[in-house]
Amino acid sequence: MGMTVQRRKDTRTPRVFMHKVADIRGGVSVKVSELGGDYLNEGSVLSAPDNGICHVVKIGVLSAEATDTATDIKVNKGHNFKVGDFVMVDEGGKAYAIASITPEKTFDTIKVGTTLGVKIEKGGFIIEAEAESKADTSKLKYTPLSLVGTGKQIVPNSNLDTDAWVIGVTKGNPLPDCVMKHLKGIINY
Repeated sequence: MGMTVQRRKDTRTPRVFMHKVADIRGGVSVKVSELGGDYLNEGSVLSAPDNGICHVVKIGVLSAEATDTATDIKVNKGHNFKVGDFVMVDEGGKAYAIASITPEKTFDTIKVGTTLGVKIEKGGFIIEAEAESKADTSKLKYTPLSLVGTGKQIVPNSNLDTDAWVIGVTKGNPLPDCVMKHLKGIINY
């Protein structure tokens, strides 16, 4: 009998929660068909269940500054956006659809059909919007309720079961103000 040695290199995923206090009992099921990428990170924002299924409030953190005329936005890996999602900088602004996503080694370039019209600093955010908005009326697609407590691999054509924390303390998980105002039980350092 021969011996087989397989090499594998895992990337270390960051721990977000310092203290977990209260979760949604029994966990939640997340709709995978709306997600891009292959991993749902710890600290991802989830909506309230809709017919028993939660949705991810998609957020991308910029890895480089984007000017007010930019249509190419560089975001850190782990954002879960898909082509066709609408993105905005903040509620009450403009929102346009993602035309393409080009993966790079350390970031992804998201191309928006029309400029969002706002300068976004490195470390700033783009957030999934409900629909296209040309008249400064954008709003969140889903209302935030909880954070994912355990990062999970995304398996296509199935739902993902995970824990959802409504009260806790996190560190190193930047979130935009329009999302944090809904997460009353989360303290973010």
